[in-house]
Amino acid sequence: MNIEDYRLYFNYRIILKTASKQKGLAGDSFENNDFYAIFKAEVENEINLLYKFKIKPVKTSRLINYYGKKSLSPALPQFLHIYDKADVFDAGGSLESKIRSADGIFLTSSRFEGAKIYKPGADIFNNLDLYLSNAAGKPKFDFICVGTNSEAEIEFIKKFSGNPLLIILPSNPLPDLTALNKTTPNFLHISAIDPFSKNSKYGFALRNSLAFHLSQEMIVLYLSEKSSLSSIIKKFENAGKPVNIFERGYSTYTMAPDKKPDISNTVIKKEYNSIQKFIINSLEKENITIDNLLKLSNIKLNVDEKEIIKAISILEMNSEIERRPGGIIKKI
Repeated sequence: MNIEDYRLYFNYRIILKTASKQKGLAGDSFENNDFYAIFKAEVENEINLLYKFKIKPVKTSRLINYYGKKSLSPALPQFLHIYDKADVFDAGGSLESKIRSADGIFLTSSRFEGAKIYKPGADIFNNLDLYLSNAAGKPKFDFICVGTNSEAEIEFIKKFSGNPLLIILPSNPLPDLTALNKTTPNFLHISAIDPFSKNSKYGFALRNSLAFHLSQEMIVLYLSEKSSLSSIIKKFENAGKPVNIFERGYSTYTMAPDKKPDISNTVIKKEYNSIQKFIINSLEKENITIDNLLKLSNIKLNVDEKEIIKAISILEMNSEIERRPGGIIKKI
């Protein structure tokens, strides 16, 4: 980062802390404000921590064209954060030559209903290898974007050969990278989430928005019948970006798309704890923003906010609810 970029990032972090909506504050007029002096030392400490852990802030516009005007909701931030354990970032050529907007592919997967573990078989990985390479055996895509939220994604990362570039997109602030560092080849880790944020309620939406802008195509290793991936799949399809689904599931079954089992007489009993029941019942009549759902749950149930967030996440993984743009929670 040059001096000007550093100054822009410094001011950006102070604005985040003040949640200031004032416009036109720049140069001396911005730096002479009281809130600048209040947060100066705190921001310097944060930036030192980023460099210590090899996390590099990069202007989003360096990697994504028109990110401000054409972003999915919630809009991408002004800066992204890149974790670069192997110095791929600095190894020959500019960053823009390695990561260009819509030159990659986004690979992800559902879980089984009930958050049961799904791991792709050898046949899926063989077909995937063939799909990702051209007739000469060279990669079709400049890079592959993948999350770490399902066992299928973790399994792919473990088996990944290192060509083309692998970009891991997290959905939570400062995730634990210990296991990845031990099992994966060189990779970049790009986050649209503030690394010092104390919650990740918009984590999936920001992750999906970043994946959409970086990728020209989407691959789904496994898609459950009611999946939280439905929203981002529609975004890709509406933008004319192909979506390739390798394996589809119906209920807890897995089979080829043309062999859907007859489960018309099967009754699947869903069991919820008290928090999950309250959330489902609250969404029966209307959609609610996650902030209002948290407030309502706190008032009615008097439980820790972390337990509510956990219940929301489990229901989302179970394809019972989905997060929509703007932080809206909807019952599927």
